[in-house]
Amino acid sequence: MKAIRIHGPHDVRVSDVSKPEPSSDEVLVRIRATGICGTDVEIRDGTMAYFSRGMAKFPVTPGHEWVGDVVALGDRVTGFEAGDRVVGECSVGCAQCELCLSGNYHRCQSRTETGILNRDGGFAEYIRFPALFLHKISKDVEISAAALVEPSAIAFNGVKAAKVSPQDYLAIHGDGPIGLLVLMIAKVFGAKRIAVVGADPERMRLAYELGADLVVDARSEDVSARLGISGFPDVSIEATGVPEAAATAIRTTAPGGRIVLQGLFGGRLLNDFDLDQIVINDLTLKGALGSPNIWPDVISMIETGRIEPLRIVTNAIALNEFEAGLDLVTSREGIKVVALQEDT
Repeated sequence: MKAIRIHGPHDVRVSDVSKPEPSSDEVLVRIRATGICGTDVEIRDGTMAYFSRGMAKFPVTPGHEWVGDVVALGDRVTGFEAGDRVVGECSVGCAQCELCLSGNYHRCQSRTETGILNRDGGFAEYIRFPALFLHKISKDVEISAAALVEPSAIAFNGVKAAKVSPQDYLAIHGDGPIGLLVLMIAKVFGAKRIAVVGADPERMRLAYELGADLVVDARSEDVSARLGISGFPDVSIEATGVPEAAATAIRTTAPGGRIVLQGLFGGRLLNDFDLDQIVINDLTLKGALGSPNIWPDVISMIETGRIEPLRIVTNAIALNEFEAGLDLVTSREGIKVVALQEDT
C-alpha cells in the first residue's frame, strides 16, 4: 500500500509498505480522508516536542485526523462490522495502568499517539487500530467533515477545560483551525460574548461569519485595549502555540479569570515574563492535552449539525500531494487541508 513516511526532518517519502494486519483486538480501516495539522508540519520540520525530546522516533506515518471504513476485524472485536465508517482517537493508552483505568488515558506513560508518538497514522491507504479507541460516525456526514472529529474534539476539550458558560466573556487567541473550532463549540456552550484575536484577514472574516462578537487584528491593533473596552474576558483560550500570544492571554484576562493553553510551543520560551500578574490577579492557568472521554459527544455535535467543521476546510489534495499540503498550511494559504482517498 501507499503511505507517507517521514524519516527525519525534511525527509518525506511516498512509500510502498506492507498492508497491515489487525491483531485480535484491532480493526483494519481503509482510510478515506485525513486532515493536515500544524503538528504534521512540526514533525516534518523535526521541531515537534515529542521528537525533539526523544519521546518519539522516526520514521513515522503521520496523520491523526482521519476517517475511514472498516474492512476487517480481529477475532476478539465486537461492536463493529465491515462497512462501518469510523474515526480513531489520537491518544491510545495501555488500558491497564491506574491513569487509564481512571479515564486519564491521555496521560498514560505508555500511551501512543496516532501519527505522532510511536504509532503510525492516517496518511496511508490503510490503518490498523485498536477497537477500544475507535468510534462510528454516520455516512451522512461529509467525508472531510468526518476527518475533523479529532481537531473538533481537541477544541471541545479546551472549552470544557475552561468551563465556558453562558455567563462568560471568552477570548480566543488564534484564528487557525483549533481557534475557529473553539469558536463554534463555545457558541454551543452558550458563551455570552466571544472575541477572536487573529492575524489573517480571511480567517478573521470567517470568525465573524461563525459568530464572533469581536475580532481583533493582532498585527495592527492594541489587543489589550480592544479586548478590554467594556471589561476584560472572564476566560481566555490560547490556540496558537506562540509564546507571546500566551502572554497576551494572561495579561488580558480579568481578575479571577481562567486561562487554558492548548497550543504546543515547539520548544519556544517566553522570557522576561512577569509571573506576579498571575498571582496578583488570582488567575487560574491550565493546560489542556488531548481529547479524552468526549468523542461520542463531539461526533453527535457534528452529526446533528450543531457544529460544522466543513466550514474551515479550504483545500482538498491527493495522498501523494502531502508535502504540497504542508506548504499550504505553512504559507497560511489554506485553513484546513484534507487529503481525500474516496475513489480509490
